[in-house]
Amino acid sequence: MKLLCVGVINIMRYFFRVEYDGTGYGGWQSQTNAKSVQEEIAKAFFTVTREQCVITGAGRTDAGVHALGQAAHVDIVAPVNLGACELSVNSLLPCDIAIYNLQKAPEGFHARYSAKKRRYVYYFALRKRPLLYKKVYMVFYSVDWDKIKAALSSLLGTHDFGAFCASGSSAKTMTCSIYRAELKETEFGYSFTIEANRFLYKMVRSIVGTLIGIGRGKITIPMDEIIASQTRAQAGETAPACGLVLDYVEYEGID
Repeated sequence: MKLLCVGVINIMRYFFRVEYDGTGYGGWQSQTNAKSVQEEIAKAFFTVTREQCVITGAGRTDAGVHALGQAAHVDIVAPVNLGACELSVNSLLPCDIAIYNLQKAPEGFHARYSAKKRRYVYYFALRKRPLLYKKVYMVFYSVDWDKIKAALSSLLGTHDFGAFCASGSSAKTMTCSIYRAELKETEFGYSFTIEANRFLYKMVRSIVGTLIGIGRGKITIPMDEIIASQTRAQAGETAPACGLVLDYVEYEGID
């Protein structure tokens, strides 16, 4: 009897974060009709490692949405010098994408399923700001920001957020837990920070559009009633993608 000896392939999983300007991309996810952040990173890793690398992100961002602390992992067979690999990948990436904090991932780690919290920040400018073009939502009309602040507490907690989910979602449940929702003044306007265990398709932009509608007086239904309705028609318009940044994805035991 002949024995077939099969070599064991040791695949190592690596974690890294990604910062990008999403203006010129169709979003994070690889697609056939537009450039994507995921595909650009995969091409750079292939050139460096000579392996067909699959890049898995913590979540998808839409076309025009930016990221400061997106998280991802990649599986590589060949040994990797972390510092040299990160430097080489960054040298190949377009100027509007960068990876950082490349490191070996913990046992059983998955960029999407191991995430504990995700934090988004949405930025507003109160006048035309050419140097912030495609980075903020330029709000030219009158908004009562105090009304917006008063509505934020209703977002906190675990609810069915179907009222803020755009059509086309494949989510099996609309239930999310929001831990933080706050509005702060900035040097050019305001920033809205929201943190949750998960987000639905275009959920943050739908919430922002609803808050602006409340601040403008166009929406008079209380926020808690909009949430309870679980109906998209009760909420406001979807805010522009340009003001949204995936700020951070939090994990246990990894930076």
